[in-house]
Amino acid sequence: MKFYLLNMKVNGIKNIDKEVKLEFYKTVVDQTLDYSKYNVKAIYGPNGAGKTGLIYAADIYRGLVFDEKYITLSNANGFLPNIVNQNVKQLSISMCFAKLSDDNIVQNIFEHYFCLKAVNGEYKLAEERLSKLNGFMLNAEDKYKVIYQIKDGEINQIFDKCKYVDELKTSTMNLLSTQSLLAAFFYTHKDSNDIKIDSKLLEIFTTLLDFVTDTTVVLQETDNNYINFANIKAQIDTLNMQMKTKDINTFKDLLRRNRIPRTNARRIKKENIASQEKYVKNLCKFIMAFNHDLQNIELKKDENGDFYEYEYILIYKDGKKINEKYESTGIKKIINIFSALCEVNNGNIVFIDEFDANIHDVLLIKIVEYVKKYALGQLIFTTHNSGPMDVLKKEKKAIDFLSSDSRISSWTNSGNYSASSQYRKGLIEFSPFNLEAFNFLGVFGDAEQ
Repeated sequence: MKFYLLNMKVNGIKNIDKEVKLEFYKTVVDQTLDYSKYNVKAIYGPNGAGKTGLIYAADIYRGLVFDEKYITLSNANGFLPNIVNQNVKQLSISMCFAKLSDDNIVQNIFEHYFCLKAVNGEYKLAEERLSKLNGFMLNAEDKYKVIYQIKDGEINQIFDKCKYVDELKTSTMNLLSTQSLLAAFFYTHKDSNDIKIDSKLLEIFTTLLDFVTDTTVVLQETDNNYINFANIKAQIDTLNMQMKTKDINTFKDLLRRNRIPRTNARRIKKENIASQEKYVKNLCKFIMAFNHDLQNIELKKDENGDFYEYEYILIYKDGKKINEKYESTGIKKIINIFSALCEVNNGNIVFIDEFDANIHDVLLIKIVEYVKKYALGQLIFTTHNSGPMDVLKKEKKAIDFLSSDSRISSWTNSGNYSASSQYRKGLIEFSPFNLEAFNFLGVFGDAEQ
């Protein structure tokens, strides 16, 4: 794992109208980070509490970091006006994460903050702030040193001895109310042959991009809002930066990763098709655990230059062949989840909304057990299924309960008490389930019994 998400703060999304803080690790971070007991987080709560909003927030953060059109398009299609809490009228998202060496030594801890506010009916970027923690105490607010801060569309603060600050301010002028500093800089210079950037700032931009590419979000909607990293790579390839070759090559390598574009078109380089075929065999085995009638999955390939564009054709024992586009919602969800589980298995950070949807209880528990014991990454998911509680009840920071009034209560193992039984009995703090069957008398009608 190259990154570990230490905590996440969200306010002003969907029904959440006060700051919600999800903690994934101890308050004092170990210099050598042992995340084996902190790699899974299950989020519970009643319908309408805002659990899905927390997963959306992770996806919005990804878009804000490097998609220069994210805010503009999200305003135009009505996404932001509808997802931002109507009472608060502003959305804030903060990600605190550790950058790790190959042997899990903490190299740096960053906190990246965005705040969007409504201006004349459209949401603008009111503030972006990136800070670096001096030390390992996450709650020591005075130990966070600001690397850069953007307020009301202007660079308000930037680290000492940063080179080319005037050029940076000039090139990003009038852009920072709808774009992050990273996005504004790179898209402004995409056609330029004379680019000046501080080497430390480039390293910071690379870290942010690496963190985003190592974070996957699976929403309930089939058209997940993925960033088209392939198109971004093509634009960045036109850059001719005046700096060390290995630095810009490192940045370009991050962009070459095979990510799903906004169109959800599947494409892969011809030279990598063998690895994709192996992936499809494993996907088939995974789906068979849910649907024993599946026999095979074929790749329907079309050539497009150096790439194949492909689709999955699911073949069943009765001879039926179904294109994945026309499969059930359940099968589509399983296909998306398999991809996400591969990511978490390989060391990435993965958010999944309603993990239990379309998955049998027993299989859900087994998957959570697998991730907890064997995966190298970090899994955060929402669910209504209490089964995973029994798997995670002994782990720290593994179970959070979100109340209908935006309060978080974390489960702490207490003697022989079960998290699931305490939850069902309404004994979890802020829980809405302290009711009995007779509480529903008369709710469904007044017919005599």
